[in-house]
Parts: sequence; structure tokens; C-alpha cells
Amino acid sequence: MITDSMGTTALGWHLQGAKRRAQTLATLESAPFDRVRMAAFATRCTLDSLEERVGELAEIGVTAELVLFHPSDGVGDVDAAERYVAEVVPRLAAHPNVWWSLAADPARFPFLTEHDWVRLAALVAEQDPGHHPLSITVEAGSPLLWRRGFTHGSVHAGSPRDAWMATREHHLPVLMDMCGYEGDAGDPWLSLTPEEVVGMAWDGAARRRPVTHGESYADDEGLTWSADGGLLTGAAVPRLALLRRIVAETPAAARYHDHDAPRLVAEGSYYLEFCGEHRFPQREYDVPEGRYEVEVIDTWEMTVSSLGVREGGGVIEVPLPGTTGQAVRIRRVP
Repeated sequence: MITDSMGTTALGWHLQGAKRRAQTLATLESAPFDRVRMAAFATRCTLDSLEERVGELAEIGVTAELVLFHPSDGVGDVDAAERYVAEVVPRLAAHPNVWWSLAADPARFPFLTEHDWVRLAALVAEQDPGHHPLSITVEAGSPLLWRRGFTHGSVHAGSPRDAWMATREHHLPVLMDMCGYEGDAGDPWLSLTPEEVVGMAWDGAARRRPVTHGESYADDEGLTWSADGGLLTGAAVPRLALLRRIVAETPAAARYHDHDAPRLVAEGSYYLEFCGEHRFPQREYDVPEGRYEVEVIDTWEMTVSSLGVREGGGVIEVPLPGTTGQAVRIRRVP
């Protein structure tokens, strides 16, 4: 499922030298991410080189989400944009580990209208016999989300709740691909704390609005992960590995329920609630008859504590430590 993917951003990793590229691949191989957003930069590197990088990602089980249009590519009109798609997409479409993103910021292409983006989406679909996932990253309320040709929504928003509120009637999966990066730069967008990043990722997972990771700490060369690849040094990544495991164990039938804290529910079999910034002393869950294992998850300390098996058929009370970042998981057992 598209919403089971956990992505990260390393837009220009493939433009770096061989040593840094190898470092990036080794980092991705040990990280919890199965998808990396990267600008195609097809005017700055050869298609042969881009294909090689996509193939290297396939070897480690990572999907290349190729952002086709970037302002530095110099595409200046609609005809040039269509020629660009016709050149790039057929070459890369042969690779099974490819997703397409038309653009991460369509506003930076003022010569392309909403109609043009829809036409380009149709052209990508025509040129791609494998029908890989296709999106364009827009404001959560953009009408482009509803246009034909896109397989899922890709949004930027201030929080997963904002993303969900603006897309709750959307009929396709929605990913929150742009929401800020963990880092310490002067730009607020690039200076989220690791606690904020982990909290948004859990909140987004509970709302079925998965959050794509980014990291912007500058290394000794002045380069950052999300711009240039290399190493991941932030505190969020190991904690996202726990979330990745929890998501993998969540039944596909689970759906978001809007409570005072976001909750995923498969009625009678599965309940996952993220308490976030709330410091609840306990939570209550009304579940049908049956036996249920109850677990409390500390998303920052990365602990999963079993409270044993409880009988359903009424309210199950779950005591909590009264600290932030707690989650509760309740699963039906035989």
C-alpha cells in the first residue's frame, strides 16, 4: 500500500561523487526508509547515470521517487516540459522501483497552469507502461489533488492534522511529503527538533497521512542529507524504525477515527492511539467481547511494554505514565 511507505528526502544525492554516493546507499540500507525522494535533475546528469543510481537503490530495496521538474533544470515553457517528460519517463519506467512526482513546488513554474500539470500527468501515464505511482506536491487544499491522472495525493502542511482536515474527503491515499526537516539551520523549515519530527510521523501514521522524513544538519563540507545525501545523524531516525515496524504490523483494514487523540481502528481486532503531546494518566477503550493484548509504547524511549491480556466486552482501562509521546496498542488474541 502507498500509505505503508516510509520515505526520506535526499534530492541531489546522485549528483555527488562516488564516495558520497556509496555512503548514501549504505546509510539507506541500514535506515528504516523504503523510498527516497530525489530530483531527476535530468539536465544535470545523464540518463545513463540516473538509471545506474535507480538500479543501485533497487539492490537495497529502496524506491526512487523521482521529482521530474526542478527549477534548476531550465524548462521554460509547456512544449519543453512535454519534451522533457517524453525523454525521461520511458527510460526510467522500465525500473520497478520508481515513483513519479511531477514537482515538489509547482508554484516555481508560473508558466505551467493547473491544466498543464494535468496534461503532464496524463503524458507520464502514457509513457509509463508500468503505471508507477504518480503525484505532485501541493498545498493540502489544492484542487490538483482531485484531478485525474494522479494515483495519490502529496501535500505540504503545517501538521498531519492540517493535512487530514484538508483532505479527509479525498478518495485516494494521501502522503504528507513536505512538513519541515530535523535540523539546526536559520530557516524554521529546516530546524525542527527530533521530538517534533517523531511526533509528526506518529501522528501522520495514525491519521493515515504518512509523513516523509527530512534532515538538514550540515556536515564538515557544509552539505546536508536532504540536499546531498551522505550520513543520517539526527535523533529521529532510530525512533522512526520502531514506527516502521508498528506500521508493518497494522492490519490494512484499520481506519482513522477522530478522537481527542488520533486513533487507528479495525473494530474488534486492532486499536492504535498516539497520545502525542497529551500527558494522559490513563485511556479507556470500549471493545467487543474477546481477549486483547494491551501494550504501551514510548515513542521516544523506543520501548514497547506489555500490560498483559485483558477481557473485552466493555471498557478496557489502560494506565499511562503521564508523559508525552505515548502510544497505546490493543490487539485481539486467540
